[in-house]
Amino acid sequence: MSDHNEPILEARNLTKHFNVGGFLSGKVVRAVQDANIKLYRGRVTALVGESGSGKSTIIRMLARLYDPTSGEILFKGKNVLQDNGRKAMLDYRSRVQMIFQDPFSSLNPVHRVRYHLERPLYIHGKAKTKAIANEQVDALLRRVSLTPTEEFAPKFPHQLSGGQRQRVAIARALAVEPEVMLADEPVSMLDVSIRMGVLNLMAVLRDEQDIAFLYVTHDIASARYFADETLVMYAGHIVEGAGSEELVKEPKHPYTQLLLSAVPDPARGLLTQDFQVKGEIPNLTELGQGCPFAARCPHVMEKCRQTMPRPTKLSETRWTKCYLYGG
Repeated sequence: MSDHNEPILEARNLTKHFNVGGFLSGKVVRAVQDANIKLYRGRVTALVGESGSGKSTIIRMLARLYDPTSGEILFKGKNVLQDNGRKAMLDYRSRVQMIFQDPFSSLNPVHRVRYHLERPLYIHGKAKTKAIANEQVDALLRRVSLTPTEEFAPKFPHQLSGGQRQRVAIARALAVEPEVMLADEPVSMLDVSIRMGVLNLMAVLRDEQDIAFLYVTHDIASARYFADETLVMYAGHIVEGAGSEELVKEPKHPYTQLLLSAVPDPARGLLTQDFQVKGEIPNLTELGQGCPFAARCPHVMEKCRQTMPRPTKLSETRWTKCYLYGG
């Protein structure tokens, strides 16, 4: 079986709890509960949900910025959590890179663009001499369409537009030749007019360099455009997964239906139902054992409040956690 049929990066039952108010308070934020994600070479998986649903926590665990409370992270079939040595961590981070949401805060304002691109080359042993580093910096800037390179390399971050800064951030991630990119809302801080350019750049990288992408966003419309598969997350739980086009055309979970009902898309021609959904995302320190969407769901049943439904496979390419379909 080819590498493209096996996940290059996989999360199994990934869980993250945060103690709040000190260990003696007994309060725990259940930020992520039993998350399962598979990323494949040359494919984009989108993780969609409201702010506070746990999307960024998942991506930070996959980037090894947070240690999970429980669960496994497998890279090429090996559980990377079993080796926290410096060499193993450095190797993993050269293979799995992250693009942050805010390109201004993720770039050091006192350093020039050239420095930001040279530093990972030296840290990960990709350039042994200054001449080689210069060549690679020029190639990286061309790769993300920041030309002429001699004009962009000496600039400081504040001298760039938001889109240009994000392209520098992408070039920095590319410097270490990653196989997986974790993109945490990479276009949400950009003007609408330049978001498409950044998404198209990432699509080219996916196709030409066979990179696996996890694209975290609250915008289900951009997920439909950019991602092959979309996972929907609510209050720490991933509640539905399907091919992006299939999910948009025929959402199953009531929360997915709620998300899509708020997207202005006259061409879609569905979801004319008036959803009677009240309330906000629940307090993650007060979650019970049932479905976290139960308090807001127009189809709630008593068992929804008592036990979280198990995943129900609806077809070869989609599943959901909802008692309306089994569970």
